[in-house]
Amino acid sequence: MVKRSKYLSLLVVLLVGTLILVGCGGEEETVQDEVIEEPAHIATSEFEDGRYRGVFKDRGDDQVAVQIALEDNVVTDVTYRHLYHSGIDYRDLEEGDDLYPIVEQFEQVADYLEGEDIRESLPALYEPGDIVDDVDIASGATLRANKVISATRDALNRGVYAD
Repeated sequence: MVKRSKYLSLLVVLLVGTLILVGCGGEEETVQDEVIEEPAHIATSEFEDGRYRGVFKDRGDDQVAVQIALEDNVVTDVTYRHLYHSGIDYRDLEEGDDLYPIVEQFEQVADYLEGEDIRESLPALYEPGDIVDDVDIASGATLRANKVISATRDALNRGVYAD
């Protein structure tokens, strides 16, 4: 019974401590025009010159695989090594195909990144409406930009693939 009492006391102390640290009750904060910032390690990093490779995976599928070349933190080339979703390899689509507008959005993201400092351009992709034309009826520009962001962050976190 003493052990149970000690554990119960410890649990109460932890809960009270958490409430004090987090804050309890009170007024709710309202967030207006929230700015999403890239994690500090990317925004303030100096990246080695070279080629970086990264992947965005979902449900076991490599959906976006990107290769990015950097020189003095500036993107000199973006290549999609893989663009895949729901059994469709978007790299095989041609102009005129129903889903080709999706390919165009990915190309617009790549065009935007090229020539830009990765530390500034990557956070800008969180607002893809400023970068990508609404070229399809259900505009998944945000979703597609987020996949590129994830694949690019994966590449930067992995480090230089090749010089």
